[in-house]
This record gives sequence, structure tokens and C-alpha cells, in this order.
Amino acid sequence: MKELLPNPKRLSSASTARTYPVAAEKLARTVEEAVGELPGWTLAGSSETEVRAFHKSRFPGLTYEVMVRLTPSPAGAHTNTQAEFRSASRIGLLELGQNKRNLDELMAEIYRKLTG
Repeated sequence: MKELLPNPKRLSSASTARTYPVAAEKLARTVEEAVGELPGWTLAGSSETEVRAFHKSRFPGLTYEVMVRLTPSPAGAHTNTQAEFRSASRIGLLELGQNKRNLDELMAEIYRKLTG
């Protein structure tokens, strides 16, 4: 499958990582649910190890591609999942921090779903 996101080192992308104390399958479902509930977000595809989404900006023609790559990491008696988040502008322009805001919005919704 063609890589969805451009090079994360470009100015028009952002990335971060988090570890969640849940199994990868549960985290994938949670990310899918979060994407489904956030305004302007659409699920683009999902597997056991990756969730892809689009976030449409309020500005016409600006769409961002967001990917969450999931890696199970059993530690001791608990199962943790490492989640690598990336957001990139589809048009490759300087995006004035929107990619970081996309990731913050998605991670906040995931946190709310896992703790609420």
C-alpha cells in the first residue's frame, strides 16, 4: 500500500508518540471511535497495527492526513501499546501549527474515551 503520509521531517507535518496501558486491539477500536466522533474527521482505513484518518479544515480545500501506528509492547503483568501519531497537510504548505492541533485533538478524545 502506498505510504499515506509524506516525510515527517517536512514543515507541513507533526508527530509524537504515547504509550497506553491497553491492548493494541482495544486502542485501535478507541482511535476509530474517536475519529468517528470528532467533527471534520473521517476514517480512511484501519488494521490491527494502524489507523488512518482525514481531517478537513474549516478552510476549503485543506485536508490533513493523520496516521496512528500501533505497536504492542508487553511489559511485566500488563500489556501496553505504543502509539505513534503523525499528521501531515495534503498540499504540503506551511500549516501554522494545525498538524499539532490535529494530534492534540485526537489524543484528547482518545484519553477521554479511555478514562471516561
